[in-house]
Amino acid sequence: MEIMVGLKVNSGLSGTTLWERRALLRSQENVHFVDPEQFCALAVSCRRITRADQSAAGLKGLYTEDEGQTYFVEEELLDRYREGSKTPVPSLELV
Repeated sequence: MEIMVGLKVNSGLSGTTLWERRALLRSQENVHFVDPEQFCALAVSCRRITRADQSAAGLKGLYTEDEGQTYFVEEELLDRYREGSKTPVPSLELV
């Protein structure tokens, strides 16, 4: 059973869908997908961090300058976390 959480598939830029863009990012070795709690902890840490959002892929991102690593969280998961929702939402990653 596949669950949709209200995202529209965006195929406007370069002919790729939201899921294809996420898959491309997931395949890069310096990219990590984290849960919303980890993302928020990184955002307030003492690390040198710059924003690295990928709006076309529906992702909020942080780039750690010293480590050269990028951390992403799916916007829909972050929104639910901010709202305080306790219901787990499965990732939209295709299996």
